[in-house]
Amino acid sequence: MINSKKNIVLIVIVALTLLSFSFIFACNDDKKDCQIPIPEVASNDLAIVPVGRDEEWWTNRHNDRINNKVIKDQKIIFIGNSITHWWEEEASWTTLNQQYNYKITNLGYMGDQTQNVIWRLENGEFPVGINPEYVVIMIGTNNTVSEPESIAAGIGKIAKIINKNSPSSRIILVSLLPRGSGNEDEDTIRNNAVNEIIKKYDGCLGVTYLDLAQYYINNNLLKYELFTDMLHLSPAGYDIWKDKIMEIIK
Repeated sequence: MINSKKNIVLIVIVALTLLSFSFIFACNDDKKDCQIPIPEVASNDLAIVPVGRDEEWWTNRHNDRINNKVIKDQKIIFIGNSITHWWEEEASWTTLNQQYNYKITNLGYMGDQTQNVIWRLENGEFPVGINPEYVVIMIGTNNTVSEPESIAAGIGKIAKIINKNSPSSRIILVSLLPRGSGNEDEDTIRNNAVNEIIKKYDGCLGVTYLDLAQYYINNNLLKYELFTDMLHLSPAGYDIWKDKIMEIIK
């Protein structure tokens, strides 16, 4: 009789444990499928309305990416502005390519803002079926005339396009980096305000937020050795980004 009661208690404990795990997994699944909390902005807001650019180099790069470089089933696709664009010239980019069997595509364009990235993604650079394992986004520091909420809305729209066209892709959303003198700089203040909004996107639609900015600042001042011009990264600056991306992917 005593053994029977012990068995019943044991069964109840096991059942409750399994139920709790099921609840946890269900919550995690719900969070993965949740909608990212994008700020509400006007439908004609500059940061969310797709805009192409007419510079010859820009058009040529866009066409080249569509015709030659946007390859299906890549390991990583990087999306951004000049900070991403110029990474192609660094040794750490070669290291990344070697690490992931040269299955990496760079969709960074010098001078791009969120609205330019949206246009590119909607015009052939991120087609349905491309299916990269990871997509890394860093964009917004060039949106200097926009409010933080608008920039965050543009970034959110980019994440939604990626998730719609490739639901299985994991999105690594990288914080905007400090610039100028550091945390007291007007551009950095705006970038930090954007980061406070987009970090709340973490966990939804496959987004992982990477607070990269923290590694480029010390006592509110820019770590100048990590930059070439108080905006773009030095080789040492790119090495940090490479290491943090590899930590997440591993």
